[in-house]
Amino acid sequence: MRDMIDLKNAFGQADDSFVNNVYNTLAGMQTNESRKPVKKIGFRLLAAIVIAFMLSCGTVLAFTNTWGILDFLRERWNGVKVLPEAAEMVQKDVSQKGSQTEFAAFVVREAVFDGKNIFIVVDAKPSSPEYLLLGPDAYPSDPISNMGPLFSDKTGTIADYAQENNKKMINTSVGISGANCSIDYLLEDDGTLVYMINCSYSGNSAKSEIQMTCVAVPFVNWEGRNVIDMSNKKVTTLSVMLKNSGTMETVTSTMPAVYSDCGVRVDKVTLTGSPMAIYADIEYTVIDKKKFDETDGGLWFEFVDETGNCLPSGVSSGEGIIAVGEDHFIQKVTLQASKTLPGKIILRGYNSWDKNRYETHTFEMK
Repeated sequence: MRDMIDLKNAFGQADDSFVNNVYNTLAGMQTNESRKPVKKIGFRLLAAIVIAFMLSCGTVLAFTNTWGILDFLRERWNGVKVLPEAAEMVQKDVSQKGSQTEFAAFVVREAVFDGKNIFIVVDAKPSSPEYLLLGPDAYPSDPISNMGPLFSDKTGTIADYAQENNKKMINTSVGISGANCSIDYLLEDDGTLVYMINCSYSGNSAKSEIQMTCVAVPFVNWEGRNVIDMSNKKVTTLSVMLKNSGTMETVTSTMPAVYSDCGVRVDKVTLTGSPMAIYADIEYTVIDKKKFDETDGGLWFEFVDETGNCLPSGVSSGEGIIAVGEDHFIQKVTLQASKTLPGKIILRGYNSWDKNRYETHTFEMK
């Protein structure tokens, strides 16, 4: 996520019509004979069906029903580290209402809300043993091994597996209404499809109620192809009350710095610490439009150490660049969680398109 610009800024918030259009598009894609199965390693859509589907090697968790937030972060999120205190933030008895559809019930298993980000594990439980629940980007022609560690040693497609086990395939999605979400999912041995959802969500109150949109749509055979039956789509809203565990501390840069080779001035850098991650806001202003335009929209700032190596990233789906004025922007990024915030940082300009590096400046923080 380091070099991606948040799609929310490009397209805005998705409404119900957009979600319907995406599902229609997904259904249409399946009727295209030229479409080849692709092993997915991650992509994003918007709102309720945004995906960040990341595959990894199986572990002992593949044969249990114990997948929680920290398990997903440790086993499937590319080695992202959180502080030990993060375990104390996990809410296991989450107040919730709603969730049932004709094809599946959606129940929150665990949640964390640290005032900056939300992390939620949701169980999608089939309402019948004959239903095989699939994630929103899973197609019958995809390898069954895509469905998680439990299936890592299996061959054939999802459709093959469904036929061999007399299962009816059901497309599902889960998302937080009005938010861009990163989503991982896997299928457990009892048929539960487990979602791990993460999104940026700021809040100052002790508790926040969020609305989750949960969708289940069956696949049907149409002219010899498995397609999504949009006429039979079932949608429910899951209302969830989350406790705000809060962040630890905040530090801010003391002086601005000019990056003349890319035409901007970094006005302020703010770091906010949490057991989950360090959340960084980099505010900058365009001061040389010609130089800035030469970056072709690829300007990104990266945190580096004294040897020029990038600092480890943190876990968050809220990374991206927000325009807050004609020539004023805020880049949001996360760093690996730390017990204390740094007294100084080193920030380097970077072009995400051509991989060129720009100037490097050091900022004192307090």
